[in-house]
Amino acid sequence: MKRITEFILAAIGAILCIGGAASIWILQAETNPPGVSMWPMPALILTVVALLGVLGISGIVYDVNLQASKWAMLTWIACGGLLGLGIFGEFAVSVLALLALPALFFGGAAVLSDGRRKRKMLPDFGVLILSGIVSFGLLYTYIVFG
Repeated sequence: MKRITEFILAAIGAILCIGGAASIWILQAETNPPGVSMWPMPALILTVVALLGVLGISGIVYDVNLQASKWAMLTWIACGGLLGLGIFGEFAVSVLALLALPALFFGGAAVLSDGRRKRKMLPDFGVLILSGIVSFGLLYTYIVFG
């Protein structure tokens, strides 16, 4: 039953990431005047959010090995990446729906996966923090120097 719950949580997170990014992309593309490009911003962030959604669900789907599977790290990385991107968005409703909510779903799936496999969560929490710092740092570097 835990495996099904993990999959459902990760699937909801992926749907929110991919669907949210796609819907915002379409809305932005419709409202932009002709000749105004969405690249690099906000298209870059929306692409990263969609890829993190794919990464998060991939970590749960491919985590089937009972021994030592590193696939679950992908879900922690996706969760941290979304949280790192969320730092830039302040506390707007769209940021909560696009980044924080999927991060919570991926985090819940990752915690259930670790508990089911009896893995230690402290190293995985370190991966979450590192992923958030890297995500924040890359976006900050791009905004300041790009």
